[in-house]
Amino acid sequence: MAQFNARPSLALFANDHRTSLALSSQVTIVGAIHFDGPIHLDGVVQGEVRCQALTVSERGAVDGLIVADSVTVTGDVNGSIYANKLVLKSPCKVEGEIYHRELDMQDGCYFEGKSRRYASPLGLAPVEE
Repeated sequence: MAQFNARPSLALFANDHRTSLALSSQVTIVGAIHFDGPIHLDGVVQGEVRCQALTVSERGAVDGLIVADSVTVTGDVNGSIYANKLVLKSPCKVEGEIYHRELDMQDGCYFEGKSRRYASPLGLAPVEE
């Protein structure tokens, strides 16, 4: 079950028949997010994020599991990431295990953990509960 702080700020955007989700820096979610479209995260998720594409902004953070076709991190992640395409941008801080088909680590990013390249990394992700 997701828990929100006192002033949640969630926004759904529809364009080109595709809906995206934006979570502001005022949002903290404890639990799981499962979303069929892209997510832009400025807030904090303590739990699991499963979506089509995830962008963790410089103000954003995830403490838990990420499973998405495409993941871009500029903020903080502590946990496992399973992505076909993973981009780590400065000044991100990622600690944990990453499983990817493509990896782009830009200068100035911090990564501590295990990196493994696989043809189908999403198939390795733990099953949804």
